[in-house]
Amino acid sequence: MAKLYLFSNTRAIKAFFERDYLASFLPDAQSIGEFLEFVLRVEGKSKIPAFLRHIYLYQSIQESNSKEFSEFAKNFSQFLNNSDFFFKFYEELCAGCVRLEMLEKLDVYAFYDDYLQVLKRIFELYSKKLAENHFFDQYFLEDYKITFEILGIYESIEVYLEGFLSHFEMRIFQEISFQKPIFLKVFINPFNIEYYQKLFGITLENGKFTLKIEKQKLEILSFEAKVEIPNNLKLLEFDSKISEVGGIFTQIDLWLESGVSPEEICVVLPNEEFIKYLQLFDKARNFNFAMGKKLQETSFFKQLQNLAESTQNFEEFEQFIIEMPEHTWEDKEAKKIILQRLEYFSFGLKFLDSLQTRDKIYAFFTLLSKETIDDVGGGRISVVGILETRGINFSYVILPEFNQSNVPKVSQKDIFLNSIIRQKVGLPTRKDRENLQKYYYAKLFAHSKEVSVMFVKNEEEEPSRFLLEEKIFKNALVKKTSRKYGEYFLSGELLSYKEKEIIAPLNFGVMSATKLECLLTCKRKYYYRYVLGYREPKDFNVGTQIHKALQMAYANFASHRDFKRLEQETYENLQVYENKREYFELEVAKKYLQKFFYAEKKHLEEGWFPIEFEKEFSLEVCGIPFRGRIDRIDKKGKEVFVLDYKYKKNLKVGLQRSIDTLKDFQLILYALALQESCNEVRVGFYDIYEASIKEEEILQEKTQKLIERLEELKGLQKEFSYELCEKRAPCNFCEFIYLCKRY
Repeated sequence: MAKLYLFSNTRAIKAFFERDYLASFLPDAQSIGEFLEFVLRVEGKSKIPAFLRHIYLYQSIQESNSKEFSEFAKNFSQFLNNSDFFFKFYEELCAGCVRLEMLEKLDVYAFYDDYLQVLKRIFELYSKKLAENHFFDQYFLEDYKITFEILGIYESIEVYLEGFLSHFEMRIFQEISFQKPIFLKVFINPFNIEYYQKLFGITLENGKFTLKIEKQKLEILSFEAKVEIPNNLKLLEFDSKISEVGGIFTQIDLWLESGVSPEEICVVLPNEEFIKYLQLFDKARNFNFAMGKKLQETSFFKQLQNLAESTQNFEEFEQFIIEMPEHTWEDKEAKKIILQRLEYFSFGLKFLDSLQTRDKIYAFFTLLSKETIDDVGGGRISVVGILETRGINFSYVILPEFNQSNVPKVSQKDIFLNSIIRQKVGLPTRKDRENLQKYYYAKLFAHSKEVSVMFVKNEEEEPSRFLLEEKIFKNALVKKTSRKYGEYFLSGELLSYKEKEIIAPLNFGVMSATKLECLLTCKRKYYYRYVLGYREPKDFNVGTQIHKALQMAYANFASHRDFKRLEQETYENLQVYENKREYFELEVAKKYLQKFFYAEKKHLEEGWFPIEFEKEFSLEVCGIPFRGRIDRIDKKGKEVFVLDYKYKKNLKVGLQRSIDTLKDFQLILYALALQESCNEVRVGFYDIYEASIKEEEILQEKTQKLIERLEELKGLQKEFSYELCEKRAPCNFCEFIYLCKRY
């Protein structure tokens, strides 16, 4: 049985794959957040859309008639700017498994009494609204269920912890441990030892631990003692941000000249707003910004904001978006995201009747506030936020903006409760949160070869007090830099290099339609899959099951000619499944097959009859050998119809205008394979979703294009560049997305 791996974030998953599974099958892995959404459910309820959370909370505050919080919610627009205060407070209580009643008992001086009473009332009103509309809030799960069935394929769960594990997450793991053993991999240092000793209820030391939870019992399986005070730190002081940016480029130059690979270098930002400075001077596109570009910063979004001011109603606003022209790639991406979120937002408009048009639009813009556009065409040096370094090691690190205004990052969670109450109920205190940030920095530094920590010191900026932390910076060397860094860009120096190339001979071997399509779509994917032989483990596939079921049923049809029996045997052949997910997918497929059989009956009544299934063929095109298997061949008189089953939505057969970009030559190869033995050959896809045959009508033109493509590829055989595909659409569902760093 398989093992499920859990990590703090998706970048940590990518690093895990690259480190341990680069040349083998990739295991199942998720972030802890994804896992909780994956495994937790509330019977009879749906997850509340994000923007509706704000609506319900706003209405709850209004209904509470609260004087204490009236300034926060004078109107809906103002409330949206302040709502994080409330949600972060409630979410923290739920993550810590703390009820408001516990806080009331501990607040002996009644310092927060009025606030707590009102917060409790607001929370009750909010919960009532959720219940009335059959919603649940992922952060307020009190009546959750664990879906153990979907964990049945795993023998155990291995969790790589970075930072803190919340009490709620620990509770879920303990409950699951009655069914599956949980293995926790955690690195303990001076900044998280106290927290985990309280959470686990055991004594710990600095070092690497492997813990096992089974039937709620926790035991230590292994321990490797390690005290790591970084001795590779260099502290650089600058007098301005521009000089600091010059210092970043200078340090990168020095590392590159010494032979360091760009992929080994990472710029880590405590404050992601600093990317504006890096983008301004990164003319050669050397940086790859992991956080992407905020949608709100695009010209398309700003133009939409201006149009929204003159909108009379929300329907008119929607029409504005649809009709807005796209002039650049960025415009197209921005509009695509906005339209996707608009479709999602429209489902909840019925809950917003009480709001004015201005507030509805503001709510929609708030929904878009966290959306980003991927950094397309970026370079080989990563730029990430500090949280994105969890579970990842970088050899050469630059950490700019290490100033008091950025480090430590101030949390809004302390607004309602003081540290004394927090400590008594087990909620993280301000000290705990600062220790968590110190943990991230200490871990990042300890696993790097060289680190340059940069800060600005002038009349407006002071270095972070974290620099006084001896457990991190005891061995650091401080250097005050000269003004020459500010003049770096005046000298015309710019980093310049290309994306990593893979050049090797192109060995076709025996080709197939799938293999050729892969090569024409993305050469790098072809290299990983067919040259290096990297493959995903085969998962359950409904389309494959339908193929098999139809083949088995039709094997008997030639003798009995009973169409109802054919249909019944196909359904019976789809009864093989291993879990509820597979059962559900097969039941959905049966619904589509009902329409398919209705169309199939008409097809047979027209005189067509299946004569062969899963027929293997081989042929040569331009001297290149091809092999394949045809799903089905029908015959009517002298005519032969080659059919390929497709269980795929929005299936299209390429049109005349798309020939130049054609990559799928499957039907063309089928036609060529049968031309020698059959005079009249027709080919098409049998679309099971739409219950229709989509025939290929421009065989000759596509055959000519196939020959052109193959001749072109043959001319590149000796020295072939396995480059990344230009467009990113194929990357979205590619198994090699992490290897190509296109996540």
